[in-house]
Amino acid sequence: MDQVVATHELEYQPAKAMSCELGHDREAIAFLGMSRLKGVGFQTLTGLGGRAGISQLLDGRNVSEFANRVFQPGAGKTAGWEDLSHKIWSLGQEVAQKLIARRIRFIFAGDARFPTALAHMPEELRPQWLFVAGDLELLERPSLAIVGTRDPTENGEFLARYAVSCAREAEAPVVSGLAYGIDRLVHEWCLNISLPTISVLGTGILAPYPAKHAPLSDAIVEAGGVVLTEYMPTQGPSGQQFVWRNRLQAALARATIPVEWKKKSGTAHTVRFSRKMSRPVIGLILDGAPRDPDAGEVDQQFIVPNDHSLLIDALRKTLMAGAPIHDGQQADLFG
Repeated sequence: MDQVVATHELEYQPAKAMSCELGHDREAIAFLGMSRLKGVGFQTLTGLGGRAGISQLLDGRNVSEFANRVFQPGAGKTAGWEDLSHKIWSLGQEVAQKLIARRIRFIFAGDARFPTALAHMPEELRPQWLFVAGDLELLERPSLAIVGTRDPTENGEFLARYAVSCAREAEAPVVSGLAYGIDRLVHEWCLNISLPTISVLGTGILAPYPAKHAPLSDAIVEAGGVVLTEYMPTQGPSGQQFVWRNRLQAALARATIPVEWKKKSGTAHTVRFSRKMSRPVIGLILDGAPRDPDAGEVDQQFIVPNDHSLLIDALRKTLMAGAPIHDGQQADLFG
């Protein structure tokens, strides 16, 4: 594999076509390097100001400013710029080479290839960067999110596969999260019926969780789908990360179909984000099956199989209607 050009000064020289194509430029590699510095976490990285902020830091070559923005106050003496930049560049290269080897893109918000649906999210919810494996064009197609419990019943498993088959009939890719239960069933059924699927991870792209689902993640990409995350490449799981990633599932899709979900559950967070971004929540009930008293409320409910034609019509109308666009003038609606 070709290596990215190294320099103590972080002056990126566009070297190899693949690294440029995948977005691993000067700012991206510096960002990856900074993410590996001791004490630098997700919140610090989000405060850097994206591509423009990182570019300003690099061009300024000011150790004091770097220390103030990247390290906690009182963190101790910081090395001179040459040593510091060399360390950041070396650390960033190590990660970039692993990502390039697997054709994983890095995209800052504001870059030309940043997904439109995510770019139009309310500012307080919008991700500042993404790691993406697979076909970026798929992220521009109207899609449906199908998510649900990690411990489905036989009825839930049937409804998950049914929902995916309906998405195929409506010609919509499916978004889910690679978790146990419904998510896994959704991705596997998409692969089984040759429907492109998008997986939004709650961990780093080199550390899918659960680890046993790594082959499924690879199969999604190989079949023309997409795996994406905003978390750093080797970042492990945490409950808060999975809650926060659910907003991306909701934003990428034109509607959310929750399967066997309860009012207080992980799926409920995806439903909440869907409503916050004006995406409809569509429920499915198997004819004759009793309704769980703890089940969450939906915007539209369909009985399976009785309402099949009505469901397909509703999905097609939702997909054709387009995703709501939330700009700065609308931010107050989402506080």
